[in-house]
Amino acid sequence: MLKRYLMLSFCTLAALTATAKVRLSHLIGDHMVLQQQAEARLWGWARPGQTIKVTTHFFGKPATQLAKADAKGQWLVSVKTPKAGYKPYVITFDDGRDVTTVSHVLVGEVWVCAGQSNMEMPMKGFGNCPTEGYNQAVVEARDHRAIHYVKIPATMRMTPQADADCRWLEIGPQTVGDCSAAG
Repeated sequence: MLKRYLMLSFCTLAALTATAKVRLSHLIGDHMVLQQQAEARLWGWARPGQTIKVTTHFFGKPATQLAKADAKGQWLVSVKTPKAGYKPYVITFDDGRDVTTVSHVLVGEVWVCAGQSNMEMPMKGFGNCPTEGYNQAVVEARDHRAIHYVKIPATMRMTPQADADCRWLEIGPQTVGDCSAAG
């Protein structure tokens, strides 16, 4: 019985490992903004020892960087970014089996707003109490589509984290209400 259980466990683990696909940090996704004229770090997870091919098209032609997943399956690559602009880019992550594509990537200025409790106040306010100027911000939101944002949830941890439950959004009438009112 134990032999059968061990064999079944081994086969299940082998099947899961064989189908593992490159996984990106949630900070790396559609609509993200990368700092202009910098070395942007992109990272994720894959099968241990697997090579990940990261391809950008920032400078008019494809540029490929290779990353190899360590024993824990973690990998990291740095890519050069161009000057700021409104042109959306695509970045592909190829693990040799599947290609993961991140679309509508902008390059520009990345601002980190943190440290004060007033940064928690969204434009729509809390409950049924919007902030001053909220309705005008909704009306004008379509004029600011080049502004993208990500809200990283506040969680207490004793060690640095490689991921956060978040996603990038483009400013629009439906999303402007979740942006910080303090910014």
